[in-house]
Amino acid sequence: MKIELYRTIVCPRCLYVSRTLKKIVANSPHLELETIEVATNLTRSRQAGIKTVPTIRIGNDALAGFILTPQMIRRFIEQHLPEEESGKTRPDY
Repeated sequence: MKIELYRTIVCPRCLYVSRTLKKIVANSPHLELETIEVATNLTRSRQAGIKTVPTIRIGNDALAGFILTPQMIRRFIEQHLPEEESGKTRPDY
């Protein structure tokens, strides 16, 4: 599953969210993180409807805010994980 992080290099909150996402993705091989630098990708950011940073997108859903806690980020990702057909539980982050 692809996770997009819209951020700017000068945003301290973006750095925090980026570190949190990298930890989650490192423990979950089925997750892929793409980091989009808003300052150098203005058209793509506008087309995606990005109005603030940091913003995390999965599909057409977005999670944005000034304070994104690790719990909020994990919950957002878990909402988008498909149910395992084999009956396995979702991975721990």
